[in-house]
Amino acid sequence: MRIDHIQARRYSKLGGVALEIATQGILRHLRACDRMDVNPDTSAVREIIDDALNGRRVFAETAEQTQAA
Repeated sequence: MRIDHIQARRYSKLGGVALEIATQGILRHLRACDRMDVNPDTSAVREIIDDALNGRRVFAETAEQTQAA
């Protein structure tokens, strides 16, 4: 399981901009976990959803550019 049932339930209740922010952040987190061959962190997913509810985007800097998650 990639995301625990509690966070999946919280995610399912999101809508609009919060849903978009959370989706982008969670996908970025899952891709990073795959690249590093580690399990996704439940607390990181919880923080991404909390930030989305508060309208905050997480920013990640890459070698080429800075992207909004």
